[in-house]
Amino acid sequence: MKLRERAILTEHGQRRVILSSSEVVHLKTIAIVGGGPAGATAAERLLRSRTDVRVLVFEERPYWEKPCGGGLPYKVLERYPFLLEAAEPHFLTRDCEFVAGNGDAARFTMRRPLAIYSRRVLNGLLLDRARQAGAELVVDRVVDLHRTSERPGGEWELRTPQGGRFACDLVVIAAGGRTTLRRQLAPQFTPDDLLLTFGYYVPGSADLLRVQFFDGFEGYAWAFPRPDHLSVGIAANARRSSMADLKQRLHSFMEQYGYDGKEAPIFSHVLPVLSRHSWKQMKLAGPGWSLIGDAAGLADPITGEGIYFAMRSGELLAEALAEGAPYTYPRRVWSDFGSRLAFGALLTHRFYLGNFLGEPCTTRMIQLARRTTAFRHLLQDLIDGVVSYRTLAPRVCWTFVRALGEMALNSFGGPGPLGTARTDSSLRSE
Repeated sequence: MKLRERAILTEHGQRRVILSSSEVVHLKTIAIVGGGPAGATAAERLLRSRTDVRVLVFEERPYWEKPCGGGLPYKVLERYPFLLEAAEPHFLTRDCEFVAGNGDAARFTMRRPLAIYSRRVLNGLLLDRARQAGAELVVDRVVDLHRTSERPGGEWELRTPQGGRFACDLVVIAAGGRTTLRRQLAPQFTPDDLLLTFGYYVPGSADLLRVQFFDGFEGYAWAFPRPDHLSVGIAANARRSSMADLKQRLHSFMEQYGYDGKEAPIFSHVLPVLSRHSWKQMKLAGPGWSLIGDAAGLADPITGEGIYFAMRSGELLAEALAEGAPYTYPRRVWSDFGSRLAFGALLTHRFYLGNFLGEPCTTRMIQLARRTTAFRHLLQDLIDGVVSYRTLAPRVCWTFVRALGEMALNSFGGPGPLGTARTDSSLRSE
């Protein structure tokens, strides 16, 4: 690892400092283990700004279907508009329904669309962009890595099952939450850091996105329409749920709404979502290595959405590497979105299991969303990922005040939003 003989300007806390040439590092070869959204984005963004570096992307299955909903909220589409404009098959939906544990439901049209990709298509799109930027795809699996020298700047050696050996200056782990390579670099995830998922790829088509909450359950079931099928699944905290419980709840959900999974392909996966305790000891990087995306546990603690944070963490790492300052990557993550996700982890238990005005929080929120535009807009912003968890509590209080005004206006026969919201009976009769 050589030093770049120039200085760059960067942020250091609240002060601006100039890094000396001894602090600016030059990398010749970077190995990214994992070609999903995090790894592909990191490779593409780095190579768009640097032409003097070689980037190897290791992906055993370049175009594979990851078991998740595949929904891209507005926050993703706003930052990466090519995903909305892409010619690759994807589905845009605005119609959604949220169902509470007691059966109350709110169905409405979203102000901004949700784009839904199969992960096979999405992964392929992002990986193709990385290759077009100059990344070299290695269709193989990395089974081991070690330093060839303990000196600062010493190279890494990566090994594949067939005996292949690859050398690099920096290794980036982007191979998902279950990769065994993580344990060589950072603490393992605990059950509190993991979501269990189970579901089916149900043949058919639909326009409606449906989400079901359950009383006393820290998770939710979903039905996401895709171009040629539906992703119907359920996710919950791994410590507080069992696979048997997930299957029972999902099958009840599917039976109630007519999703036929008898001959449908099954999926099951474990997704990392850092708990509030793990955020305190999170380790994203060290000498010559970095973790991004699911491998770092970077996902929304309440919704479980991880595609935005995978791509954004890859982008932040690329920016740090392009400036010759890889050690600034953890600070960039924390200031960009990490502190907000850590705060959200404090709220997860309360969101799913807490009470609001005598009912479970999710039930009361859905009841109010059914009756008022104020709470429908709040639900929309939660879907879009644009709600700051630090301001969620005051936002809910202010929204409740507005909702009371709407309901009062309607009770006097004024032109309120209730005429556009469906009632429980009309929802259940469909």
